[in-house]
Amino acid sequence: MNKKILIVEDDQFFREALKDLLKKNYSVLEAPNGQSAKEILSMQEDIDIVLSDIQMPVCNGIELLEWSKKHKPVPFVIMTGFSTVLETKSAYEIGAKGFIAKPFKNADLMSTLAAVLNPQDDKLFPTCDIKKDYCKVSIDEFVAKPKIDFDVYIKLGEDKIIKLAHKGEEIPREKLAQYKEKGLRYLYILKGDFNKLISFNLGLAKIMKDRSEISETKKLNFLKYTGEIILERTFINGVDKDSLKDAKSFLELTLSAVTESDESLELLDVLNSHSDHIYAHSLGVAMYAVMIAKKLEIESPTTLYKLSMAGLFHDVGKKEIDRAILDKPRHLVSKAERAAIESHVVRGQEILNAMQSIPSEVIQLVLEHHEDQQNLGYPMQKHKFHQHPLSKILQCANIFIEQTLAGANFAGKPAAEAIAHLESIYAGRMDPKCIKALKDLFKIN
Repeated sequence: MNKKILIVEDDQFFREALKDLLKKNYSVLEAPNGQSAKEILSMQEDIDIVLSDIQMPVCNGIELLEWSKKHKPVPFVIMTGFSTVLETKSAYEIGAKGFIAKPFKNADLMSTLAAVLNPQDDKLFPTCDIKKDYCKVSIDEFVAKPKIDFDVYIKLGEDKIIKLAHKGEEIPREKLAQYKEKGLRYLYILKGDFNKLISFNLGLAKIMKDRSEISETKKLNFLKYTGEIILERTFINGVDKDSLKDAKSFLELTLSAVTESDESLELLDVLNSHSDHIYAHSLGVAMYAVMIAKKLEIESPTTLYKLSMAGLFHDVGKKEIDRAILDKPRHLVSKAERAAIESHVVRGQEILNAMQSIPSEVIQLVLEHHEDQQNLGYPMQKHKFHQHPLSKILQCANIFIEQTLAGANFAGKPAAEAIAHLESIYAGRMDPKCIKALKDLFKIN
């Protein structure tokens, strides 16, 4: 005997289309709104499942779900989408068993209904590691784009995530503005779609076509090694743990994208081989630049990606400087050696300019990371109003990591002492908002 399903949908054409689809496998009842559905549920004893829209006149899907939970418990599958983000979260909290994002494929609907009716199959929320498989994206990114180039998901619980919208859909900006006002800050995309989100093209397809195939083993080993450095050497006592975790995830995402190019992978590998300390320093600058930026309320993945990438490559010009000079204590470095060290920003610009995969803004940040707010930096003593807006963040992160990361001849200062050093020695030369962001990261008054 077929299971009995109640379709609750105010759009008559869509409701009839659903009925035609489902009557092959179910006994179908239908209602144009939540109030009619209540009446049917009150009279019918053997309804096995409800497929309901959320937005309906008279009585909406959330109100119907709440009523059902109290008076006639029946498994619910909710039809959702971008226009009903907050309602979807409410439906999950109330007890909806399944969700299907409009417009959906017939097979996906049938699969969702079957999973609700056979919960032992556990197909409603596929096994996944949200932190590993998905990328958290500021809602501002979706406000800025008229169409989405990838599927979008919403997190319902620590290990529960569902598709909210499909690739190619229009985004209702007025709804997103409302969600933002009500405190919804993030949606999710698959990490594999990250490159589609950022607004510039890394040119990876061309590079992959023109160059030899990257060894997946080499890439994985490099990323594993890099992850160990991130964990062992860039953690600074007292840092906001959530900010650190967020920045670590973003840096790993950046590294995964960057190392799709064997040109970039080789460059990072050479930098690490030349000086382990410089590579650890670069990872630290990338992470803390992202943390500072987020404390300054910069959430755009595009912007954070540029900053993270610039942090990774900011010292790449040092790969050609004698390691003995780089390892010397600062007070023992001669004038000629100091000039050689300071040349690394221009050399870094030249190296990155020769690569197809590095965006021009990233190269500008690399060139400017030793400029300052009083036009006293190098290599150009550039006025602060002519610098890239992110350069001051990279400068702050760079000097902070210089002070805190232990090296061959330096023990590394505690965060509070390093920040006090920045305020004392770099007063006026460093953006005060960046220093304030660092203080906030370490809860320093």
